Amino acid sequence: MDPNRSATERVGRFFVIMKQYQTITVIFFAVILTAVTGFAQNTLSDPYVIFQKHYDAIGGLQRLKAIKTFYCEGTTIYDGLEGRFKEWGKRSLKYRLEEDYSVITQVSGDNGKFSWLRDTNGKILIQRDEETIKRREIRKLLEDFEHLDPDSDKFSLAFESIQKINETDCYVVKMVNTINRDVTWNYFDLKTFYKVKSVTRQPDISVHSTFSDYRETDGVKHPFYEESIIFPRDKREVVRLSCFLINPEIDPSIFEPPEKDVRDFRFISPGMSEHIRFRLNENNIYLPVRIRSEERVWLLDSGASMSVIDADYAESLGLEHEGGIKGYGFGNNFELSFVTLPPFQVKGVQFDPQKVYSFKGLSANFHEPDVAGILGYDFLSRFVVKINYAIKEMSLYDPDRFYYNGPGRVMDAPLKNKTFSVVMTVDGTYSGKWSLDLGAFNTSFHFPFASEHHLLLRKGVDRISGGMADEYMERTVQFKTADLGGFVVYDPLISVPLEKGKGVGSGGELVGTIGNSLLRYFVIYLDYNRQQVIFEKGVDFGRKFPRDKSGLIIGPNENGLPRILFVAPASPAEAAGFVAGDVIDRINGVDGKNFSGIVSIYELLRKEAGARYTFEVHRNDEIVKIDLVLKDLF
Repeated sequence: MDPNRSATERVGRFFVIMKQYQTITVIFFAVILTAVTGFAQNTLSDPYVIFQKHYDAIGGLQRLKAIKTFYCEGTTIYDGLEGRFKEWGKRSLKYRLEEDYSVITQVSGDNGKFSWLRDTNGKILIQRDEETIKRREIRKLLEDFEHLDPDSDKFSLAFESIQKINETDCYVVKMVNTINRDVTWNYFDLKTFYKVKSVTRQPDISVHSTFSDYRETDGVKHPFYEESIIFPRDKREVVRLSCFLINPEIDPSIFEPPEKDVRDFRFISPGMSEHIRFRLNENNIYLPVRIRSEERVWLLDSGASMSVIDADYAESLGLEHEGGIKGYGFGNNFELSFVTLPPFQVKGVQFDPQKVYSFKGLSANFHEPDVAGILGYDFLSRFVVKINYAIKEMSLYDPDRFYYNGPGRVMDAPLKNKTFSVVMTVDGTYSGKWSLDLGAFNTSFHFPFASEHHLLLRKGVDRISGGMADEYMERTVQFKTADLGGFVVYDPLISVPLEKGKGVGSGGELVGTIGNSLLRYFVIYLDYNRQQVIFEKGVDFGRKFPRDKSGLIIGPNENGLPRILFVAPASPAEAAGFVAGDVIDRINGVDGKNFSGIVSIYELLRKEAGARYTFEVHRNDEIVKIDLVLKDLF
């Protein structure tokens, strides 16, 4: 879950006069090509000439190439949050962007060697994932106008059509490159050759940007208004400049990241580590978090870009909501707000106040246990984190004192959207970078990869899964092997989403998400500072964990009673006659109220094939008896 855009989605906005590439990076846009009639015979079709005339219109190549630095400031509205920004830039690749939305602040930059980000809680992240590196290379070439060379082996321009954009006739020029899969369409006014719009399609997102209010500064015309919509995230950003300076003197040190990282925690006991027992329920990790005098259970989620607190719990603590923003999880989008969490304690670790998200109805998304919040990146990234699934223990180590000399495999795992990405290969064929997500109970392919590799046609067991926003359909498929760092897990169950959605599962830059269904075979170390993950064989490596043999998905009804949410097609549950909406009254004569929650019912449904149960369920004000015989589903 990452409600914030990454720095590569935002920066480079004001070198657009020098490069026709928006690193606010944009979405798939269905360009409908139609026959063009009624235009004068002198309209152009050479894309290189169109670009050249665009540069002539906004100041000329000579003047543009003479721009070495810039400074600008103005206002911005992002997802309804209103703020101000300042940005400095220097060729090549150097920039610094400071954003202040009052409730949150963020600083990002590039020193010419790497991109970096300091988030609203002060954590510094060096961005070195593969896609960021490739986009930096593209930015560098565009700043050097490499795209104007018809013989370039990096860029190719193509004239596509003439289209109307808000009643303005525009040339449409498509730009592709050989470095990554990004594609950009630029729309130039037929009369003025100003750029009116751009559409950039990336594997994960597309961005539609419109430009207007061109003003002249030192002979260069620049748009003072930009509006962007990011799909499929449904995010909208409006930028208005109030100041734009060309070639000001800039201290080179401004492009460097802060020298010191945040240290907003302390170990209460002597030493530089803490070992914490956790609950492992249905492949989810739960930890005790103490705020003031109350201790509640929180989910551990390395895929959350910022920690989240249940809105009702936040109100009970007297925390004030400070503005809203959209977030996205695996399935769809949802609404978040901000609160300032007071000092809190996770066993022997004390934290200073932090800015976190607040989500209305968070606790209702969890059946067992009663969850008050989610501990995400801003908690985990302070440490080297060790997770030992077999003994249900998490260890937190001071990163400055941590040294590993164990028998495990150390894997490079660059943080992408604040989540580790590691290489994994399934069945010796489906290989690439996967995100590692402690908040995911299962392991899943992302929809674009699954669709491209025809995995949607694989046989398996259909199920519904619940996200922060809604439910989505997926199919659990048994594969032969999953190779993670040279460790091979046999017969893994991996989910294939049956619909694209708008969340993480719609992303095309990663193969999928590795969740606890695979991670529980290991002891893992998450080293955020070095951007590495260490895998050791756990005690349970090679173990065959019990699997569901019914095809039932169960959740509580409004009275807390177990209700059938979903019946998998062609499953033992369907053959027995279960119907979604049935409320379980008794199992083998035992009152459903006597079971210790829905988890205990799931444990029954994972017994050996051939086990028989007689269910009594409420259906349409009647009691219906159903005989269920468990069967291996794979």
